Amino acid sequence: MSESSEISKEKLDKRILIIFLIIFTEVLGFSMVAPVIPFLALSLGLNVLQIGLILSIFSLCQFFASPVTGKLSDRYGRKPLLIVSQISTLIGFILLGLANNVWILILARLVDGLLGSNMTVSQAYISDVTEPKNRTKVYGYSSAVFGAALIFGPLIGGTLSTISYSTPMFFAALVCLVSILLVVIFLPESLTIKEEKVRITFNDIFPIDDAKRFFKDSKIRKLLIIFFLYSFGFMLFISTYALFAEMQINVTALEVGFFMAWIGILRVFFQTVLISPLQKTFDENKVLKIGIISMITAFTILIFTTTFLFAFIPLVFIAFGTGICRPVLTSKLANSVEREETGSLLGVNNALTSIAMIITPILGGIILYYLSSQTLPVISASFFVMIFIILLFTVSEKDSFQENIT
Repeated sequence: MSESSEISKEKLDKRILIIFLIIFTEVLGFSMVAPVIPFLALSLGLNVLQIGLILSIFSLCQFFASPVTGKLSDRYGRKPLLIVSQISTLIGFILLGLANNVWILILARLVDGLLGSNMTVSQAYISDVTEPKNRTKVYGYSSAVFGAALIFGPLIGGTLSTISYSTPMFFAALVCLVSILLVVIFLPESLTIKEEKVRITFNDIFPIDDAKRFFKDSKIRKLLIIFFLYSFGFMLFISTYALFAEMQINVTALEVGFFMAWIGILRVFFQTVLISPLQKTFDENKVLKIGIISMITAFTILIFTTTFLFAFIPLVFIAFGTGICRPVLTSKLANSVEREETGSLLGVNNALTSIAMIITPILGGIILYYLSSQTLPVISASFFVMIFIILLFTVSEKDSFQENIT
């Protein structure tokens, strides 16, 4: 019995290691092309407004595709859907490498967005092969793998862009091919019991019924609004950051790659060294306020940033602020409902975040096209000022009581 248990544990560890390698290669490929796509679009003669519209295509497709891909993986298994989604991403990267006109660029984002929902299936796979008691720890490891890829990807993509804008796209396709081979050769199917049929409704894409129910509770409504304002304010800036930096600082794709890698390094550092002690010293509300102030500080400095080296300073505050805000907000959301309702509430929140990710590149493009580049961080900062005001004047009685005790 003991020997069998050890073998089972060894198999489990092997499967998790493989899925971590798959996540790493997927995020590596994505983060390699991310800093280059806006510059590729500029080289094709597009303006920032048109580029903002194109950047939103992927998020729009993912909004509909991710829930559908998850449902299909429940019916046909994780492995087949992982292979299909990875092949879609591979084709998307190849099309990006071949993109010599705007229509191929749009097609590349459509193909990857509609079928390339790799992370949805990867997370489901992890859930299949881990015990509930170990799941949080394993998801934490997957987050670390994700973060590591976000450091190396922009550096590789930015460096390869100095050869040509198509080079990082083809290299990302090669990395994606390696990921596909890992799945085909080494990854066993994790789903033992499959759904007999697939039933997909609009409620699976956007959980309207759950949203209506949760918005009736004033405490949950406040948290969902705060999280949406956070996502909107952050994504408004970061989704068009390369365009902002090109306009205001006159940087290249290589230098944007340095900026993105710098954020990745700082987030890993802050999350491992600084954030945990802060959370132990202060209550969640105070920690959240520190994070919000850090974001406001970052955007304020960015208004006056005009040189490459100086631009690294506000990114320190962005990395610190996001490293604090998102975990705290997620924790507050999860703790606001009973355990059995956590998944439904986080599903509503994820849907709202997806909507923000669709709108913000378009709005960012409009702002950069019609207004000065400095307007973008001003508007982003205003969202965090709103959050700070909400936190300042709508503290719940329970939170106020806890703060008075401390």
